Amino acid sequence: MLPSTVTLSSTVPVLLKNQGGRVFPEFPTGNGKIDLIIAYGKNRYGIELKSFTNERDYKKALKRAAQYGKQLNLPEIYLVSFLEYIEEESRKEYEVEYLDEDSKVKVIPVFVAAGN
Repeated sequence: MLPSTVTLSSTVPVLLKNQGGRVFPEFPTGNGKIDLIIAYGKNRYGIELKSFTNERDYKKALKRAAQYGKQLNLPEIYLVSFLEYIEEESRKEYEVEYLDEDSKVKVIPVFVAAGN
């Protein structure tokens, strides 16, 4: 079973609280809501969480994550995609930093294989 956004959004704040970090789930961007903003020290990190379904939706998710980054004035943002299993060749193909030409935001994709 894949972890849900709700589970991660409720677990991550507890993990970071003791380290002086703060997590803001479902943070409004003006163009929708990004799943998580993590504030740690003077740094802010944007994280968009998705279930990987197909390549077309993945490419849309890259663009949307970049737009969230632009709205939040972040130079980079993480797109974390969950799937049951990923082969190493596919990981090398898809876990490649994406620079959005329109927003100039770098999207850093991370795949999480949550299956057995």
